[in-house]
Amino acid sequence: MPKLRRQCKEIIPSADINLITTCTNLVLIFLNKEAINLDDANKHMLPHTTIMTYLSFCFIWSMGANLHDNSRDKFQVMLREAVNNVELPNGGKVDLPSDDIYDYTIDPKYNTFQNWDELKPEFKYNKAESFFNVLVPTADTVKYGCMLEKFTTGGYNVLVTGETGVGKSVVTKDFLNNAPENVNNATVNFSGKTTTQNLVNAFESKLEQRRRDVLGAKPGKRMIFFVDDVNMPQLDAGKAQPPCELLRQVIDQTGFYDTKKLFFKKV
Repeated sequence: MPKLRRQCKEIIPSADINLITTCTNLVLIFLNKEAINLDDANKHMLPHTTIMTYLSFCFIWSMGANLHDNSRDKFQVMLREAVNNVELPNGGKVDLPSDDIYDYTIDPKYNTFQNWDELKPEFKYNKAESFFNVLVPTADTVKYGCMLEKFTTGGYNVLVTGETGVGKSVVTKDFLNNAPENVNNATVNFSGKTTTQNLVNAFESKLEQRRRDVLGAKPGKRMIFFVDDVNMPQLDAGKAQPPCELLRQVIDQTGFYDTKKLFFKKV
């Protein structure tokens, strides 16, 4: 971690615990009996090379996910050094891709690295569809759509970052439009004029009131809120962004206070 901090530059400053938590969340997503097909010989213990392969992938999308493009080459060098220095039983070895490791996922059938490009679906043009709704699949759309699916299915929140115009909203909306039937979604667009009350109204209008102090999705459903342009709200006198602070409270403390009747509403 200290070497990563010294040599690489992050897009958004993070704390070490943020990166470690993200990494362990990914481990829980990928290394479980529902996610991995275990043959009869390995019901109780995965091969060490398989575990290390998934750990390497989790490092890429936690320690290395928040890095500037010009720092990713340095990170890849550090990752390869770290993985190559791990001595696995029986002489096992993780074969990291020789080119850009961000271009690879893991094939769940063989538990080996696989290029995202191989998962790209065939594009079929529909003349009747609006031009603004057309999404041509690329390795990047597949990559980020898959990561969104993994995190949200696991019950974790996701922050999608990137420069203006790179397609963050388009990829996210495509993921939501193709979500399973048991998943509902709502979009909240932040702007310079957004207030905390706007966010409260969004939660209360899109969620059902199960009890006086509990809001939730419809029975048998899950709800995903897509907060677009989360950086937009204006700063207050204390240099904070109240809507973002309220959103953080809902994520960290699973709810917010009713400021009129003075009780805590659980989301």
